[in-house]
Amino acid sequence: MRTILLGLFLGFVLLSGPGCAKPQPVEMDYIPLPVLSQVPVPTAYPLKTQPKMQAVHHWEILAEDVAIRVHGALERRVLERQFPVHVAPSGTTPFAKSFHALLITKLVERNIAVSSGFTNAMVLSFDIETIRHGHRTLHTGPGVYKALAPGVFVQRSSLLTPDGHGALVNQTMLEAAEVNVESGAYTHDLPRMEILITSSLVFEEHFLMRDSSIYYINDSEWWHYKQHALPSQPATVNYQLVDR
Repeated sequence: MRTILLGLFLGFVLLSGPGCAKPQPVEMDYIPLPVLSQVPVPTAYPLKTQPKMQAVHHWEILAEDVAIRVHGALERRVLERQFPVHVAPSGTTPFAKSFHALLITKLVERNIAVSSGFTNAMVLSFDIETIRHGHRTLHTGPGVYKALAPGVFVQRSSLLTPDGHGALVNQTMLEAAEVNVESGAYTHDLPRMEILITSSLVFEEHFLMRDSSIYYINDSEWWHYKQHALPSQPATVNYQLVDR
């Protein structure tokens, strides 16, 4: 009988010892849930901002920025800055005419010699390219915007706590960010029209400065930047009756 009681006591001690303590949560950098896909799925870029041109003042800001870049390029060149700058026209659209005038003004304000002719002068030109998007995808299926792959959750150890609430907080934050993207919080009324404006300062076939800037524009204001295509005139055919 004593042998049986001693065995039960030792078994109780072993069961209540450190080896059977309540398991603690294991901290891991991430817990991936594997997801397979036949083809790569689209993902979003990190959140960025892009200015939208809606006023002549915005054209003036760009002209000021280009003038600053030209001034900086000439400060590093002793030979070229002895020649004036000729601002080449680039069409007859409202933007082309206004930006041409603004560039000349901003260069003169910075004491840069500007010539009305291109002989023995550096040439500052600009090109406008309009891009029209046919379809703007604002929403995607669940999980596309997650870091690793659709359906893969990332749980950082810094957010894990012994009671497990850290994992719930992490998942809640992830789902909240996805809801913001899915609801269009950062892409509300995304324009379909963009413009690419490239300015170049050239001297003797060498680029001294080049800048490319991208902007959104209002869809209805595309004609500020793109040259209207004139309708072609019908060909005129003259017929003459000859009496033979």
